[in-house]
Order: sequence, then C-alpha cells, then structure tokens
Amino acid sequence: MKLPLLLKLSRRRRIGAFFILGACGVFACGPDFPNRYLDLPATAMLAAPEGFFAVEIERLAATPAAPTRGVNGEAKEDPRETDELREALIKRGEAAASAGKIVAAYQRYRTQQRARVEDNTVAQPGDMPAGLPPEFAHYLAGTKAWYENDFEGARSEWRALLALPAAERQYRSTWAAYMMGRSTEGDFPPDEAQQWFAETRRLAQAGFADSINLVGASYGIEAHWAMALQDYGRAISLYLDQYATGDASAYQSLRMAAAAASSSDDQQKCEMARESRVRRVLTAWFLARFVSDYGAEPEVAPLRAWTAALVKAQVKDVEHADRLAWLAYEAGEFDLAKTWAGLALDASGETHWIRAKLALRENRLCVGAKELSRAAESPSQAGIYRSTVLGELGRVQLALDHCEAALTAWLDGAHWEDAAYVAERLLTIDELKIFQSNYHPTERPLYEPYNGEVVRPETVGRQQVMRPDFRDEAHPSLQPELAELLARRLVRAGRVEEASVYFCAKNRVTLKAYVADVQAGFNITLRPKKRAMAFWRAAKLVREEGMALMGAELQPDYAIWGGSFSHYGVAEERLKMDAGAFSPTKEESERLATIAIPAKRFSYRYRAADLAWWAAALLPNDDDQTAEILNHAGGWLKSRDPVEANRFYQALVIRCGRTKIGKAAAEQHWFPSEI
Repeated sequence: MKLPLLLKLSRRRRIGAFFILGACGVFACGPDFPNRYLDLPATAMLAAPEGFFAVEIERLAATPAAPTRGVNGEAKEDPRETDELREALIKRGEAAASAGKIVAAYQRYRTQQRARVEDNTVAQPGDMPAGLPPEFAHYLAGTKAWYENDFEGARSEWRALLALPAAERQYRSTWAAYMMGRSTEGDFPPDEAQQWFAETRRLAQAGFADSINLVGASYGIEAHWAMALQDYGRAISLYLDQYATGDASAYQSLRMAAAAASSSDDQQKCEMARESRVRRVLTAWFLARFVSDYGAEPEVAPLRAWTAALVKAQVKDVEHADRLAWLAYEAGEFDLAKTWAGLALDASGETHWIRAKLALRENRLCVGAKELSRAAESPSQAGIYRSTVLGELGRVQLALDHCEAALTAWLDGAHWEDAAYVAERLLTIDELKIFQSNYHPTERPLYEPYNGEVVRPETVGRQQVMRPDFRDEAHPSLQPELAELLARRLVRAGRVEEASVYFCAKNRVTLKAYVADVQAGFNITLRPKKRAMAFWRAAKLVREEGMALMGAELQPDYAIWGGSFSHYGVAEERLKMDAGAFSPTKEESERLATIAIPAKRFSYRYRAADLAWWAAALLPNDDDQTAEILNHAGGWLKSRDPVEANRFYQALVIRCGRTKIGKAAAEQHWFPSEI
C-alpha cells in the first residue's frame, strides 16, 4: 500500500513539514499590538465566539506525555528501553556489574542497528549481545531479520517471543505484537494486521509493558487505513483514541480527518452526526475553522450543511448542546441556537456565552452582562475563552456606564489597554484609589498549553511585556500595573506624598530623590549654586525616568509601550463611533471632557526642561555650566518642539554668548550638535 508523503514521514518530519507549509502565510507587518475591545464594531461584539480546535479536543481526551518512535515504526533510542532490560536482568538474579555489561553491549548494538537503517553507509552491527533474557533476545533477532528484509524470519522470532510464558515476556510482548501487525500491514484490506494491533492493545490493557506507546501507534495506523477508505468517521474516532494515549501527532491527523469529513456527502455527514465522539470532533473543527477574519464574512455553506446533518440525524445530545448552540449561532441559525442554548447545561460556560450573544443581539445589555459574567465564572471555562469573555464583558459594562465593573473585567481578562482607558480617562483619582484598594486579581489562568498547539489571549498585562520585576514584594496586595498608573496620575496632580504608596520599590526610590532635589531647588536658605545643582539633578532624573514617574499610560505618552509607539488615541476613536448599543454614552463623554491628561507627547520632558530653566536662572551669565545646562535642556525639545526649545537657544546666545557653546550656537543659529 502506498502512503501519502506527509503520512509516511516520521513524526518529527511531519511536524516540521506542517510548520514549513504554515509559515508561507505569515507576513511581517510591524509591531504586534494586542487587539482592543474598546473600539470593536458592534458586528464584532455580536459575532460568534472563536473556537480553538486544540481546546475542544483537549476536552475530549486526556493527554499524557507524547511518545517517540523512529524509522519503520521501531522505537527510537530511549532510556526506558535499557531501563527495562536492566530491570529484567536484576529480576533474573544478575549481578549489577554483569547486568551493566550486558546493557552496555545491548545499547551499542541497538545504536549501530538504528544508525545503519538511517544511513546505509554505516557498517552493519556486529554479533548480537550475549546473556539477554529470552524475550529481549527474540525481539532483537526479529529486528535483525526485519532490517535485512527477512520478514518471515522476523515474524518467526516474534511468534517465539509471544509463545513464552507470560511471566517471561512482560517487557516485549506489546512490541512483538505491534511489529507482527507492521509486518502484515502491506496487505489490503489489512485484516491480519488489525488483529495484531488489537492484540497489542489487549496486551497493554492486561498489564504488559508499553513504554513507547505502541497502543497509540496502532490506533494511528488503523486510522490511516480508514482515511484511505474514506471512512472519515472511523478515522476520527481512531485518531481521537490515539490522541488520548498521549500521542501528540494525532492532533494534526484529527485536523486533516475533520477537514476531509467536512467535504463528505450528506449521507456520510448524517452517519457521522449519529456518532457522539465523531460528532463532537467535527463540530469542534467547524467552530475553530469558520471564524470571521478582519471583518470578512466566513464561508458558512459547509457549516450550515453540518448543522442540517445534525438536525436530520435528530441529535438529542443535551450534554453537548452548548457546542451545538454555538455551531448554530456561527451558522446564523439563531432560532436553532436559542433552542439548543435553552437545552444546554447551566454548568457550561459556553452555554452562558451563547445566551449572552443572543441577548446582545436583542439589545438586552443587562441580560448579556449577566450571562457573560456567568460564562467567565464557570469552572469549566477554558482560559483562552475566559479571556475573550471578559473582554466582551468589559465592553458591555462600559456601555451600561458601569466603569468599575468594566475595569474589573478587563483586568481579570488581561486586557490592559482597555483597562488603562477606564483607569486613566474615566475614573477620578479618588475613585481609582478606592477601586485599587478593593480589587483582588483573579487566580484563574488565562492561557494554557494544549497538545499540538498553544493558545493564548490576545493581550497580556503590561508588566509581562515591559518589566518582569514589576511586582513589589512590599505591597503584594496591589495590582501592580494599576497601582503604577495611579501613582503617576497622583504625581501629575502634585500629590506626590500619596503617590509613593503605589509605586514599586524602584520608582519609590526615584520619586524620593526627585522630590528631595526639587525641594532643595526651592529652598531659598541655600546658596544659589546648590539650589541650581539640585534643580539640574531633578531635571536629568525626570528626563531619564519621567515616563515611569509621571508619564500617561495611553495618550499622549503611551507608557504602555514604553513610549516607543504612539498608538492612535482610544478616546478619539470611540467618540467617532456610530451611535449604537456599544457606542460611548453621555456619561462617558462627560468624563472624558472632565478628567485632565497631559497636553503634549512626552509631557515629562517639558517638566524636565522647566527644572533645567530654573537651574540655569540661578547660575551666572557667560558661565560654562550655565551654557551646558541650556544647551542640554534645549536638546530635549529641539526635535519634537523647536518653538518651545527656542527660549533655551535665545538664552544660550544672549546669556552665554562668550562661552564656547554660546559662540557655536550663534554661528550655527541653533543648538550646536558637537562641541
């Protein structure tokens, strides 16, 4: 039987080929800004949830560690192979030193044998090691014949192994049965091979060792045969069995089988719809496959065909009704979605998610918010789904003018940009202080690894992106990124003593130094020179650390991105939105107009420039240090705001015209680039 190239590849090569093919559709397009829920169009809020195939398959099967197999289905070099041999030798009464020599000889032989198979230029292995227990000796003799294309000789050795008393073949019975199946799988239909693979599974269930998961491999081979016969339902069921053994390669096979099944005729679809496990896998594939991309309408004809097959098959799977409601909603069959959602179990988070979507379509925002809250709180909800639910919940709560509830949802869902908008632009400082003291972060995970795929939320908290040491051990109860935002708002409002409580340890030290120098600069009892140096230290500190001390999280400073990017303004985008259920309310617009934010980008640089100006004012004219301060501080503004920088240039040439820097400035009619 000839196998398709991709299925013939080893597991590692199959996965490699998958990623090579997948990479062709990826294009670099600049910084990867996380999606926001604040300015999603109403159509996106009402769209069906996006499913993740890996999440859905994980729900259907437990997955231990994945096994490894090598060429021709034979085991790769694995410590467990020699461990089992050593264990068998010790049970036989072999001394440790003698057992070690036998194991070493066996390992050398197996390494040479496999190297020969993978590279024909490698010399044949020498004589088989002596002293092996009978089951190991028979299995090894069988592999020698197998690699020499003496298949009947190989089968003879493996039959001899299986004829041993059960107590003498605990470690290689499953291996022999599996290879007996492999030796006959070229015949089609593979009846004898199927019997041997069934025997492999029976032996494993009876307690014979299966350290490299040959049970999973047997399911995979039988599933491949089913695919060749276009028996997609059986293939899906077998691949799911393979996946449940911990064989991660079955994940991609399930995707391919489901894709093939989706194109089958109506009769096949009805037959698959009647099989519970197959139905669930295929439904999961449709939920993950048919999602809207950048506003484009998904192709729903195949999805509706599957929905019709479920109806025709008279499916009454209440336990799976949440996914069927989801599927119907995805297909635009809203009445059917409502029927299934009514039958679905309340314990399912997806049940409440679909009920919320149906309520939002009818502009019942309060009901939608309640259902989204229940969906997020469901213990069964996958982390990646919970993150999305909380993102949508925040948007609905904001539409209801529940600012604190919106902030809670977005913080819990790790949607920091959305949360920062509420914290910085809608709540007063005192409201935010009260919220910060009462808020307790959720402990539920928001992203989880799944076999074959890792799914994550669209955004992560800023502390994970910018500052891994952001959390402050001295204040473990504070929500770190929110506390920092609050602290910076307090500094901008001149409430520096209150700000210190909310800063992390590093920024607290920086703030203390800044305040001390500013106070010294205004202390008229000190000499002018000392006051000037204090102002100058404060100016340099603010220029370097101003983003952390007083920068706006969003517009205009964008501390969220470390000031590196000037993402478009959230408030402006929201105010441009068309009227509708999710557009800004009158209260939101009034709050935006009331709560002040810095007027200019990198606002802290202007504060640093003012401090430098005061420092220079306390120093004499035609002084090198005065000139240095004026030139340096002007340089902070000259590129972005030359009009504001001009006062420093004029002071430099007028007050310090006799200094080297002042003369160079006069000659260049601007700040000298090099002195």
